[in-house]
Amino acid sequence: MDTLSTSVSTSLRVPSLHPTPHRDFFHFKPPYPYTSQQIFPHHSSHLSSSTTKLPKNKKTSSVTAKNLNLPPLLTSSGASSPLKPANPNNVHRKPAIGYAAALLDKALCDDSVELTRKDVKRVSKLLKKEQIQAILNDPFMGEKEKGEVVKKVVKIAKVNRFLACLVKMMVERNKVGIVSEVLDEFEKIYEELCGTRTVLVTSEKKMEENQLFEIAKRVQMLSGAVNVKVRNLVEDRVPSFAL
Repeated sequence: MDTLSTSVSTSLRVPSLHPTPHRDFFHFKPPYPYTSQQIFPHHSSHLSSSTTKLPKNKKTSSVTAKNLNLPPLLTSSGASSPLKPANPNNVHRKPAIGYAAALLDKALCDDSVELTRKDVKRVSKLLKKEQIQAILNDPFMGEKEKGEVVKKVVKIAKVNRFLACLVKMMVERNKVGIVSEVLDEFEKIYEELCGTRTVLVTSEKKMEENQLFEIAKRVQMLSGAVNVKVRNLVEDRVPSFAL
């Protein structure tokens, strides 16, 4: 049975319907296998030793399909507030999170979070292009050649020195295969810290932008989230059952 053939991702930022007071962010010590001190020498961590402040009017909240009374096809993801450190037993299971957290930590200390995020999104988009994916997924191409391709993409994107340094280090450590995953994890951590709610909507056909906007607006009204991201997952067919 076919489960999924295509996926469409649409992001919507809805103006805040309920003004939220400014609040200092919580202490966040990432129990990840890599720290910013390891990746960026002589770096003082914000995530592990001080209170992190992100842009004003940002907050975290938990949103689920159950407490929102949303249609059955809607699910949502996000962290509850405040964020809780991961289980120490899972520390070494996903190194991509460690790299992403270290990059965000460095960006926070340098007051360049938004700039770094833009660079991350730019590189992520380039790496997901069909031609680049064909090269990175080619089993007959060596890690060194793939690494050169990734470094060339980063050079074309003209990213800041922190992201460039991270990618270069990952290439040298033969971690090219998880570069895209690291960029995705960076976005997830950023959204969690900023209180962005992500809602997944599955449908047989691609939904119109105004429909996704209405869903985002409804989620925001019910949850009080500052930002809402709606992703439309398009399936070839939704199986039907005869009773």
